[in-house]
Amino acid sequence: MILLIALLLTVGVVLMTYLVRPLLTTLRWRKEGKIKMKGIGLEPHWLLGSLHLVQVTEESFNFMESLLPLYPKIGQLWMGPFVWYLTLTHPHVLKPILATAEPKDELGYGFLRPWIGDGLLVSKGKKWHRNRHLLTRAFHFDILRGYTEIFNSCATTMLDKWVTMPQSAPVEMFKHVSLMTLDNMLLCTMSCTTNCQTDSKENRYIKAVFDLGEIVMNRMFNPLIHNDFVFYLTPMGRRFKGHCEYVHAFDEKIIQERKVLIKSSLESLTNDSKMHGEDSGNVELYKKATGKNLDFLDILLLTKDEDGKGLSDREIRDEVDTFLFEGHDTTASGISWAFYCLATYPDYQEKCREEVRRILGDKEFISWDDVAKLSYLTMFIKEVLRLHPPVFTIARKLSRPLTFPRGFGKDQTCFDKQAPTGSSQTFNVGTALNIPIYMLHRNPTVWENPKVFEPLRFSAENSKDRSAHAYLPFSAGPRNCIGKNFAMTEMKVTLCKALQRFRFYIDRECPKPEIHPTVVLKARHGIFVKMDPL
Repeated sequence: MILLIALLLTVGVVLMTYLVRPLLTTLRWRKEGKIKMKGIGLEPHWLLGSLHLVQVTEESFNFMESLLPLYPKIGQLWMGPFVWYLTLTHPHVLKPILATAEPKDELGYGFLRPWIGDGLLVSKGKKWHRNRHLLTRAFHFDILRGYTEIFNSCATTMLDKWVTMPQSAPVEMFKHVSLMTLDNMLLCTMSCTTNCQTDSKENRYIKAVFDLGEIVMNRMFNPLIHNDFVFYLTPMGRRFKGHCEYVHAFDEKIIQERKVLIKSSLESLTNDSKMHGEDSGNVELYKKATGKNLDFLDILLLTKDEDGKGLSDREIRDEVDTFLFEGHDTTASGISWAFYCLATYPDYQEKCREEVRRILGDKEFISWDDVAKLSYLTMFIKEVLRLHPPVFTIARKLSRPLTFPRGFGKDQTCFDKQAPTGSSQTFNVGTALNIPIYMLHRNPTVWENPKVFEPLRFSAENSKDRSAHAYLPFSAGPRNCIGKNFAMTEMKVTLCKALQRFRFYIDRECPKPEIHPTVVLKARHGIFVKMDPL
């Protein structure tokens, strides 16, 4: 009897916290006019909200795309009866929020916290500002330059595998590319060699990283397991917890071992070059002592703020997991879709190959300086990321009132560069904002012939008058992707080496990819491409 009463009380608390209270808040906001629904998208279903229309399927994406002519700037998304998002799909209304460092929305990103902790992706306020400043050093060009050797090596391993595969058989890109990008990330992050691309046995750490991302997305679109108490009672929740514990233990072991190595290496040198504060002295000393290129973990352990204070062990673990999460699947998605576009558009593939041959000749190693010269390949990649953005949506939550002009009422269809400001509206603290990058990139009021693949739309001439908020594969503003140059360099090196060795094509045996948005933009049954060695 006591257990039954305790169970009923627990259920009551859960219902009050996660159902009744948010519902009452939503009803109050509606009554006070703080949720402004008229003229900004379809009215929600009284119970399902938008969930009966919006799911992680290609059909849902096509439906949302069909609404763009009606609601080209602002819409709304309801995750059930009480979780409401203001949806922004035009530069006119994106600028106010992207100019701020407003925090990420907790509904989706909060599900990542047990895995990536309070890393740069989800942290906010003073902690975010401090750590963003500290981590900027890890993505300095001098550091990125040293990663090109790893990118070359990991790409070569993948391409060597393809040579041994049956000729003219379709290859599922994401399976191979995601192992390559994870290989890159583990080496660049922690100098961790796993042989994951060639080892026939599945690595437990790699399986955990793959599964964690899938579970987060499945949970996001299932309100029944949003509650932590309920989620961790399910087999999925228990699997998620087990993966997190294993990944964290793995990271912590490497962090402690690296701390000992750094300390002993620095102590082996004289103390007269010791530096303090933000000076990079300890970084240079460690490079001198070890003779190696620094990885991400080295920078995290060595960097200090103005007060001479570094990151804690927990902060370092969180940033390592964040870097692996953000840099692995996202880049794999971009490269996989790039291979598909190379195969789909043979004329553009040949133009990319001609540029690679002209600039590189017979060189097998792609250097940092080589990458900077590949202008047409860069345009090709940008067009891939426009039509197939790996991060297809982002979400923020207002910590202060914010005014969004030029998107309401008649202004939905006003596209002048300086549209009227008379219908501006201010949204209150707590408003959740959704920026569906996939829809922005296909918005016919932003892009001419948006479904047409055309790399030259990113030429200097064609880009000069384009809004800085029309193209957001790496977001924009203070909270833009800190690893943008890392990802672009990895993509260019991989595609360069592939174009030197293979010709890619598609025939009837290759199924057309069906969009499957998980944590990143994937294809439900894979991305299949055929290739012939050159």
